[in-house]
Amino acid sequence: MKSCALALALLLLGASPAISQQQMRPYSGIGVLLLAVEHGGDGSRQEPLYLYEEPAVRRMGALDSGRPPSYEWLFTGNASGVPLIVTARKGEWLRVAYDDAGRQGWLEPRQRGAFQSWNTMLKGRSCRLLPGLRKQYYQIFRQPGKLPLALPALAKQPFRVVKLDGDWALAMPDQSTLGWLRWRDEDGRLLISVGLDPGSQKH
Repeated sequence: MKSCALALALLLLGASPAISQQQMRPYSGIGVLLLAVEHGGDGSRQEPLYLYEEPAVRRMGALDSGRPPSYEWLFTGNASGVPLIVTARKGEWLRVAYDDAGRQGWLEPRQRGAFQSWNTMLKGRSCRLLPGLRKQYYQIFRQPGKLPLALPALAKQPFRVVKLDGDWALAMPDQSTLGWLRWRDEDGRLLISVGLDPGSQKH
């Protein structure tokens, strides 16, 4: 009996890493900061970007651009910088999620990065719906949430975003199909991955 219990415990222990590896979809926030990671002209590292509890108030420490949130599964083909999800903006200050736990801080990117709202970021981009979503999110509609189109579900097919309307994106899976789908869920979490390579955006 003890051996059976031990075997079961080992089995559960061995299964736990797989469970912990399931990634939580982040909240969309208001847009994305593409943070450039470059060396200075003389080969030295650039000055660090500091995180604050509020803009310029109560410094928390330097942003570790070498250990950003692991968004490779959300932003694909990106070689131009580190994507950070922005949750708020005050003038030139941006509040970003700076680690996988979703902790946030304010920074002033200056010339180190370019902020793009989701409307700007997604327009013309090639995107895909994430795997493992509820069935309803793979449905495409004639109007946001109304009149589903008689088309195969978009589980793996890429599509190009034409425009956004709240939580909905007007998507073009091919040249003859145009319809609406959710790009973030009712809680504000992302439902899509975004292609960031130079050829993934067309206007």
